Amino acid sequence: MGYRRDNQHHNYNKKDVRDYEYRAKKLPIKGNKPSNVTVEPKGNEPIEKTIKRFLRKVKKSSIADEYKKRRFYEKPSDIKRKQRKRREAVLRKLRQNEVK
Repeated sequence: MGYRRDNQHHNYNKKDVRDYEYRAKKLPIKGNKPSNVTVEPKGNEPIEKTIKRFLRKVKKSSIADEYKKRRFYEKPSDIKRKQRKRREAVLRKLRQNEVK
């Protein structure tokens, strides 16, 4: 079977009548701090100092810690268990300091 001669077939070469406008979706930033860290050299600052400032900023924003934490999947029950044990250890330490 071929195409109909009276042009009632679909013209697949043309775009849809409603030319959709595709826009980049802006996703909200989760948490209270953005995840990108930028550092620009100040004047005649040596590159070593700039790198050191960058590393300090990365450490302060705890990006590396977050990466380590998310490297492997951890079950929610395991996360809760760790938090509970940590709380108990902190409380135990505070009680020991009160006794002294």
